[in-house]
Amino acid sequence: MRDNKRALKVIRKLHTRQQRQSDKIDIMCRDMIAAHHEFATKLAKLTFVTSFYESLLQSTGLEDLLDAAVRGIREAVTETEAAVFLLSENGFDVHVSDTGSPDPVEKREFQHWFTRELVNSVSQMNRICSLEQLLRMGLQGPPAILKTISIAAIPLGRFGQAVGFVLVYRPAHLPLQAEELSRLAAISIGLREAISSFQQASANSVSPQ
Repeated sequence: MRDNKRALKVIRKLHTRQQRQSDKIDIMCRDMIAAHHEFATKLAKLTFVTSFYESLLQSTGLEDLLDAAVRGIREAVTETEAAVFLLSENGFDVHVSDTGSPDPVEKREFQHWFTRELVNSVSQMNRICSLEQLLRMGLQGPPAILKTISIAAIPLGRFGQAVGFVLVYRPAHLPLQAEELSRLAAISIGLREAISSFQQASANSVSPQ
């Protein structure tokens, strides 16, 4: 009887030790999977940014550049449409490339959704703006349309220098994910510099000699 109790005690100890080892292995595996996912995510972002910038290098003018930017965004984020808002002396301009496919929002509608003040404010933000934030800032989009889309604004400006922003949107049943928006935010600096370069070149070409 005593031997049986001793054997049971040894078995319990072995079981406890085995369970602890199993838990440690499980934690290690989860950490490895998380690290692999993080690496894959960073690699995918780097690949996208590199490819995106390469496509911009082929642009011959501002309109061509914006077309390339919108195409690149559509290719990077599934079923997403994009519009580039740029501040101008008389207000702001909206660039939406013609894809030939139905768009839930027409370009002319954006002129009524935003004011120059709102475009300027969004352009100088240091973070991505969600629909809720845009509404709080003064967005005047029709509720009937807004409830059917997932939307976010990615600023192209920096503090003290507003350029514009990229508005991305797609059907509400496919909400924009943080990882997708992070990928798009990674191209904002290079896109801003490219836009500014073409705008400066255009200004120099029309300035008096």
